[in-house]
Amino acid sequence: MATPEQVLKHYFGYSSFKGQQKKLINNLLDGKDVLAVMPTGAGKSICYQIPSLLVSGLTLVISPLISLMKDQVGALNNNGIPAAYLSSTLSLDERKTVFAMAYSGKLKLLYVSPERLMADGLLNLFQHIKINYVAVDEAHCISQWGQDFRPSYSKIHEFLQSLPERPPVGAFTATATHTVRQDIIKFLGLNNPCVVVSGFDRPNLTFITEQPRDKFEHLMTLLNERHYKSGIVYCTTRKTVDELYQKLTSRGFKVGCYHAGMLSDERKAQQDAFLLDQTNIMIATNAFGMGIDKPNVSFVIHYQMPQSIEGYYQEAGRAGRDGNKAECILLFEPQDVKICEFLIEHSHEDNTELDTKTRLSLRKRERKRLEIMTEYSTTNKCLRHFILDYFGEYSTENCMNCSSCFMHFISEDATLDAQKIVSCVFRLAQRKRSVGKATLTEILQGIETERILQNDFISLSTFGIMRNSSTKHIYRMIDALVSCGYLEIDKNFYPIIKLCKRSGEIIYDKKPFFLNTPRDNTNSNYSIKYSSLYENLRSVRAFICAKTNIKPEDVISDTALEQLCIRLPESTNKMRKIPEISDKQIELYGEIFIKYISPYLSKQKQNLSKTAQTAKTISRTDPRLKKPWTSEEDNLLRQFASLKTPVNQIASTIDRPISMVIARMKLLCLQITR
Repeated sequence: MATPEQVLKHYFGYSSFKGQQKKLINNLLDGKDVLAVMPTGAGKSICYQIPSLLVSGLTLVISPLISLMKDQVGALNNNGIPAAYLSSTLSLDERKTVFAMAYSGKLKLLYVSPERLMADGLLNLFQHIKINYVAVDEAHCISQWGQDFRPSYSKIHEFLQSLPERPPVGAFTATATHTVRQDIIKFLGLNNPCVVVSGFDRPNLTFITEQPRDKFEHLMTLLNERHYKSGIVYCTTRKTVDELYQKLTSRGFKVGCYHAGMLSDERKAQQDAFLLDQTNIMIATNAFGMGIDKPNVSFVIHYQMPQSIEGYYQEAGRAGRDGNKAECILLFEPQDVKICEFLIEHSHEDNTELDTKTRLSLRKRERKRLEIMTEYSTTNKCLRHFILDYFGEYSTENCMNCSSCFMHFISEDATLDAQKIVSCVFRLAQRKRSVGKATLTEILQGIETERILQNDFISLSTFGIMRNSSTKHIYRMIDALVSCGYLEIDKNFYPIIKLCKRSGEIIYDKKPFFLNTPRDNTNSNYSIKYSSLYENLRSVRAFICAKTNIKPEDVISDTALEQLCIRLPESTNKMRKIPEISDKQIELYGEIFIKYISPYLSKQKQNLSKTAQTAKTISRTDPRLKKPWTSEEDNLLRQFASLKTPVNQIASTIDRPISMVIARMKLLCLQITR
């Protein structure tokens, strides 16, 4: 008998299994039920296709979409595996051929929809031939908490009970919360299944949410910047797909389109052109992508917000399947919510299998999922953390690979401070001592408290090694080291900081350590990226990219664009003072950018003139400008800052001009709330 590895190599060309594929295969071969929650591109289908080739009999695959069945059967046949599907699209003669192959034992895999399971022909077939496995694809459809609930999936359990002998059952899905997983086990009647939940995290994906002024113009900028890459643009409605296709085609973009309202042959032609790289951009509804294995998709743009996190993550997950870095960009506007609400209110209307109570219940749950999707689209929290938390998977707070983290945090090299802190814990461990965060901080800062003196911590070689660091900084460093697994907290009696297995990576291996530090939003240049000038300059750069067929960073970097917005150079000579821009770039593109900067330059001069005049007036008439600051006022500022009181309220309360309050708070290093 061949091994799973031999079958994998012979039919699929892979040398080894990835993730937990082998575990699922072995459990099915041992006659056990399995439930696999594996992200898009993780190779779920191989987990039931391999066992089907190692055991005599037929594997029945229950799948919700005809297009998905056709694609998988076609791929299997191309690999020399006898497989077929049954659907209403087949002629009578074609269906007879499939049945004849099944009865004669020539088929290894048969794909059917759940709606056809209880048909007389199939029931009769399965009374006479052996089914070695039943695979349920898109198994989340069985749960009312799933994003694509289909009542027909409830027939699967009845069908399994009707078989002469129940075979091992495998349930497979890409997105399922804990509640949905419990429903799958319950409603399919899985017997003590082996449950595998692969990590939902895709580290190579960068998550971005944007709220552009003009969504279509911004989309053109994004596509021009990525003209040399392959990507998918998802829309909620067929109408939007058609409109985008027409607009982009008229602007010279080579794009394809795909939605369920198109003829089957049209969809296939568009899909094939995309898969063969004859078209590098596909505009589509969520009807596109199921079972499409195109590894080099390097970006997925959602032109409209989808209705759920499950749907979004499944569609976004079609990017970066080759393991290379890829982008998942969501363009949000409030109108998207209204479209989704309309679709929800009219959902399930044609489904005669649902009673009124069930229909209302489903809509209520869909509205709840929409609320969460809207929160994701507008949140300032780490987007990766938001997604993983939704699926019940723990993650550190800030991934530094999403638009929220880019906006609110900067990554600073804190290797030396990490070494000092871990070394201090190590020196304490040598004395068989452990302390809490507060005492550890006092030791590092060299504070001679009674507790420090009584325990002779003053004699530690690390005493006072971080004398110039604030308590807040050291606390954040300790928390980050614990979060990243380089230290641990023992909470048996009271929380104490201890060494762990990975502590040596910091003090012996000198592993670099970076601390994600909140940006000072009063000084951050990130807000520049939301200015109309930045958008215009970026659009110009994108046009140059598409026209000259070069990458955006070769025209001018994002950092240089920010500097142009800040400095507003009047000429190419003044552009040369910006170190991020090369002489060659100025020679080729300098005049183009100056042309777009000029209108903003005149506006700035007008504003400066008004500001100077106002300041002149204030300086002559406002005696408060000459009044020195008192320690009482400084203490008030500190209290207001800790309460995050808006600066205009502070100015009114203490009777000082707002400009003076801001200047004073910056001098005192206080957080300013606008």
